[in-house]
Amino acid sequence: MPTLARPALPEQTRNLAKSLMNRYLRDMIVRNWEQDGRPLPPPHQVKQTVIEQYRRRYSCPVLVETGTFRGDMVEAHLKNFDRIISIELSQELYEKASYRFRKSPHVTIYQGDSGAVLPRIMRLLDAPAIFWLDGHYSAGDTAQGSKECPIYEELEAIFAQGKGLRHVLLIDDARCFVGQGDYPTVAALTEFIQAHDPRYQVEVQDDIIRAVVPA
Repeated sequence: MPTLARPALPEQTRNLAKSLMNRYLRDMIVRNWEQDGRPLPPPHQVKQTVIEQYRRRYSCPVLVETGTFRGDMVEAHLKNFDRIISIELSQELYEKASYRFRKSPHVTIYQGDSGAVLPRIMRLLDAPAIFWLDGHYSAGDTAQGSKECPIYEELEAIFAQGKGLRHVLLIDDARCFVGQGDYPTVAALTEFIQAHDPRYQVEVQDDIIRAVVPA
């Protein structure tokens, strides 16, 4: 007796199943990391969760990322933000990310040095954003501009065009900010941020420097 083919699931059902599975895997990875004592650096799924927590807490409709790399952070938050903007220095990685998100009209990928591109982006923002600042060089396939770590240029652009909006600033790889090369210390970075806007409180947790204006 011939086997009857199963009817294909509707696309909406497939997408829901995929989303639920991804969330389950993410939560499992985060739990395992916590049980292991929260070693550094944390897995990417932990960083995704941190961004989502701040989005909910501060109701930010926009995500701005420096350092697109392969686009995994953009992918993780496709359905969480009204608008996603990401900057990638590498021409090759920029082209791959642009192709990856070609069907997502609310995603814009820019190519260039984040410190130079951010001023243009800041002029377009009229709502609070979460800034995921990960544009510093970290070897491997990542690109390096004129500086290993353009964090001062990135922050200068944000505060210069900030329009008084209470942006959330999340800086990845806190363990690298020890005052070597182009990386300032966390203390120097805190002083820089508060000199531009004393409302900001800065803390480090799970390898992420977090600067927010208390709600």
